[in-house]
Amino acid sequence: MSSAITQKTLKCFYNDALNGLRDSPIQVRKTSTKLVYIPLPGEQVDTFIDGDNGSIIKEVSRTVPKDEPFGSYIVISTPLKNSNTQYQQYFIPFSDFIQRYTFMNGDSITDSNKSIFSNDIITVRAKGTAIAFKSLPSDTPDGQYQQPPSWGPGIASGANHDGYWMASTQQPDEYYFMPIQHFNNDYIVDV
Repeated sequence: MSSAITQKTLKCFYNDALNGLRDSPIQVRKTSTKLVYIPLPGEQVDTFIDGDNGSIIKEVSRTVPKDEPFGSYIVISTPLKNSNTQYQQYFIPFSDFIQRYTFMNGDSITDSNKSIFSNDIITVRAKGTAIAFKSLPSDTPDGQYQQPPSWGPGIASGANHDGYWMASTQQPDEYYFMPIQHFNNDYIVDV
């Protein structure tokens, strides 16, 4: 078993892509809708991704910080092709969320809207851009990589499948893996 690749190594892969040593990076735009809710402080959020042959893979588990007040974070969920009970989900600070998503009618989400998300699961529309570059099987044969700093310390898995390394425009030095199915569902090339 190999060790997880680091964020520094992912940055080197990105630089290789910029310099023509692997497929060039592409600018992509989010087009997806997501299910969201405000989690409780201390809630464990498990992220699953679709695997091969109808399987699912637990990519990472993270705990919502307990020392932050309720409403500081929001969970973003996407259904999986291979499961009706598990989701690709993660949480981000509410302040980042309002920059990346709108209500379905296109209206902006503000801090004053927090109460809407605290009692129910709501569908929202993604906005924004990211940089993507194709992952290679040799990048991480066991699929493990160091989580982006904003996810907290730890190792994520599942990157040994077809997909892309991604970095959001808001956090361009934080790389994460996006399986090809989710990439195709959630992004279009921004020309």
